[in-house]
Amino acid sequence: MKKIRVLHISPDSVIHGTERHILSILKHSNKKEFEHYVVMPDEGDLKEELAKMNIGTFIAGRKHGYKGKLDGILGKDTMKLFKIIKENKFDIVHSHLNSYGGVVAKLAGAPAVVHTRHGVFWSEDELNNISIPLKYFQKIKSGIFDTTIALGEYEKRTLTEKFNYDDNKIESTINGVDVEEINSKVDRSKTKQELFGTDELIVGLVGRLEKQKGLDYLLDAVNLIKDSTDGIRFVIIGSGSMKEELMEKRDRLGLEEKIIFMDYKKNILDYVNNFDFMVLTSLWEGLSYAVQEAMALGKPVIALTSPNVSGVKEIIVNGETGYLIESDYVNELARHILLLSNDCSKRSEFGKASMEREREHFPEWKTAEDMENVYRNLYRSKTGRKTK
Repeated sequence: MKKIRVLHISPDSVIHGTERHILSILKHSNKKEFEHYVVMPDEGDLKEELAKMNIGTFIAGRKHGYKGKLDGILGKDTMKLFKIIKENKFDIVHSHLNSYGGVVAKLAGAPAVVHTRHGVFWSEDELNNISIPLKYFQKIKSGIFDTTIALGEYEKRTLTEKFNYDDNKIESTINGVDVEEINSKVDRSKTKQELFGTDELIVGLVGRLEKQKGLDYLLDAVNLIKDSTDGIRFVIIGSGSMKEELMEKRDRLGLEEKIIFMDYKKNILDYVNNFDFMVLTSLWEGLSYAVQEAMALGKPVIALTSPNVSGVKEIIVNGETGYLIESDYVNELARHILLLSNDCSKRSEFGKASMEREREHFPEWKTAEDMENVYRNLYRSKTGRKTK
């Protein structure tokens, strides 16, 4: 039986959430039925990981983080991507995050094009006030692809209700994790003292220091309860354009002794394993790998959420694995931080439930299973050939 040849277009060569999602598909793919390739914008640790898996790779295309929608679209790297797709005659081209790659695939004559959005990318206020032209740009863009993949039911619902996507052309899947693998990567000899320089209770956050992550909410919440947080240290791990601004605000509020900023660590799981619990303050967020890793390590999570732009409410069960905060963010975040900090048995109960939820509802193999069903159906519809 002919293998179905799938090209994945990655937006980066460094392994972030989108690249982890691609790796999940490849790791659990049926090798007898599918032959996968990945194209990425330059060299990086993604290529190294793919080499270990014997996955064919190409270097071409546009990196995520461009300034304008047309930036670099007529450059040599785009032309190289066009040529790769044209000459290799893949059965399916799967563009991840950037719709740009899917458009190039269509122009190159790819028989079937799939696009995974990997998020909504607007705050709740921005989404509710989105302009008519931008709204219909999203609708037009969706028409280019044979199938659009939403990560989570919240995203699928938002696309159909806010952008009028055709429900028949949207499929959904998850960001899956391997609980056992995540736990196997932790060096349990590492201690709080060694990693954070303190033995205090650690409330941690992992994320890029950008507008999306809503870190002002955390700083304001800590400031509200600073006189009630003896024995508690807050640790923010990540890098980004707002780091200096956030550190200046921390110092202005007199929280230097309460909040530690640390750059992102390659052994991040060792740090998360030494959190007592985690917080997430994002203005918009998908099915967050950072949250899922923390839960896989048995950590409760307190997260801000909203109706249309937050996938964390599909991961966290309020009052069972952590807490979801839907309004009055600063006051409620402060209250729930104190609530969980002062209740060791609740942290233990939530932690155990978190690990089991990840194991039962978000297994890594499910991501590959969902996507292989999409690929099979597209292949049958485009070629008329039977698959397994």
